Amino acid sequence: MTLNDLTTPVIWAMIRGEIGAWKRAGRSPRFWWRDDDARRPTEALDRLLKLSEAHAVPLALAVIPDVDLSDLATMIADRPLIRAIQHGCDHVDRNRAGGFSAEFNPASPVAEVASAVNTAWERLSAVTRAAPIYAPPWNVMTPNVRRALLETPIRAISLYGAAGAAADGLVSINAHVDVMKWRPARFRGEAAVLGRVWRQLRARRKDGRWDEPIGLLTHHKNLDPAAWKFLEIFLERATAPNFGIRWRGAAELIDAREAAP
Repeated sequence: MTLNDLTTPVIWAMIRGEIGAWKRAGRSPRFWWRDDDARRPTEALDRLLKLSEAHAVPLALAVIPDVDLSDLATMIADRPLIRAIQHGCDHVDRNRAGGFSAEFNPASPVAEVASAVNTAWERLSAVTRAAPIYAPPWNVMTPNVRRALLETPIRAISLYGAAGAAADGLVSINAHVDVMKWRPARFRGEAAVLGRVWRQLRARRKDGRWDEPIGLLTHHKNLDPAAWKFLEIFLERATAPNFGIRWRGAAELIDAREAAP
């Protein structure tokens, strides 16, 4: 039997039981929320921001800084829970012959990549309170891009999955629970998403990775009705005072991860 074979109430009970084990250890899980592919105000983005406000959950909005961002900046200006982060430079795949999508060809010179990232960062940070986190499109970070980031104001990277060891000073603030499946885009399913949450909680407790945040990942443009419904229910339950987890914002997580041993 797999987690997907279990009913949603059973998996919720497993999650509550796991959080109880954290509490008995004197710990509280840390969660954060990243949403990708913002450029301009849309109805879906407005719905997402209102959901963040309704549950007082900080949201890292991964913005593609290749257009005039003034309308988006106005939309998030008076929302202290929302922080923009940099979602690449233009979200164009330049590695079509390489077997995977990537914004920069792995052979692109580091100086060229750094120049592009800096230009995009200036466009983003000029109009928003951007946190210096770089979330590359398709969650692909080739070595030349990582080296290039050392020549920019970026302090953290956000990929998908387990955080790797970093010897260059860039800390990892990754996402781990994507509510969507892709090709085609559709909701992953309640049991599958909740099962991922439970596995992330359990793995951190077993490994003693108490301070590593668990990242919820959404793409507002692609959320279907089932995904919206799940997100509303999940945030309502996961922000209840007695639930036992702490939601953290992007800028706060940078400081915490840099201070971690």
